[in-house]
Amino acid sequence: HRTARIKITELNPHLMCVLCGGYFVDATTIIECLHSFCKTCIVRYLETSKYCPVCDVQVLKIRPLLNIRSDKTLQDGLYKLVPGIFKKEMKRRRDFYAAHPSADAANGSNEDRGEVADEDKRIITDDEIISLSIEFFDQNRLDRKVNKDKEKSKEEVNDKRYLRSPAAMTVMHLRKFLRGKMDIPNIFQIDVMYEEEPLKDYYTLMEIRRNGPLPLKYRSLHLFLFYSNAVSSSTVSSHFQYYERNQPRKSSVNGSSATSSG
Repeated sequence: HRTARIKITELNPHLMCVLCGGYFVDATTIIECLHSFCKTCIVRYLETSKYCPVCDVQVLKIRPLLNIRSDKTLQDGLYKLVPGIFKKEMKRRRDFYAAHPSADAANGSNEDRGEVADEDKRIITDDEIISLSIEFFDQNRLDRKVNKDKEKSKEEVNDKRYLRSPAAMTVMHLRKFLRGKMDIPNIFQIDVMYEEEPLKDYYTLMEIRRNGPLPLKYRSLHLFLFYSNAVSSSTVSSHFQYYERNQPRKSSVNGSSATSSG
């Protein structure tokens, strides 16, 4: 099945508050109709009206605030879908409490005070640098590793290379980078793989980093380079030797910087 790419503008109606026209801040949902708004917007609105601003369903007459709930799932989804919005919101909150030290923030969470970093929320922006490792994908070696997982051979250790690349870098750019740096002829097809799954060209490192279980110890994304069956193991080894001898410290990939270390 072909994977459809959705533009963020198509999702905006589901991510924006109809009361203020901006993206949700502290997304809050009316439990009767499940329409969502900014918390401050809907609280202020329900002071003068007892009906949903979207569908006119009646909220509780006497205490309408009992029928609204904080929607953390929606808010976290917004932070991950719209790059940079989480960082801006956290800065706005820190600036507010710095300008109003008398404001009561003691009972709030770290996020309420804007003291949560991007990495704590596992939110990655397109300008962030991601560390990843690359090695040849060899099914025979994988089978041997399953049967004998106690130690790695010298060949396996030498095959692994490390890169630091912008999160917005695509798999297509990574394939071109590898082909150019390792001087791989065009007759060979290169597939970049995560575990045993080939990755689509339009995936960005940011998308892969979010979805995959990565070794937090190194914060690295393990990608594997796969040749067609026509490539012999000696050819694979020779390309890595060439790569090791000729790999510069920094290279440019379609305007994106990629740094390699042995």
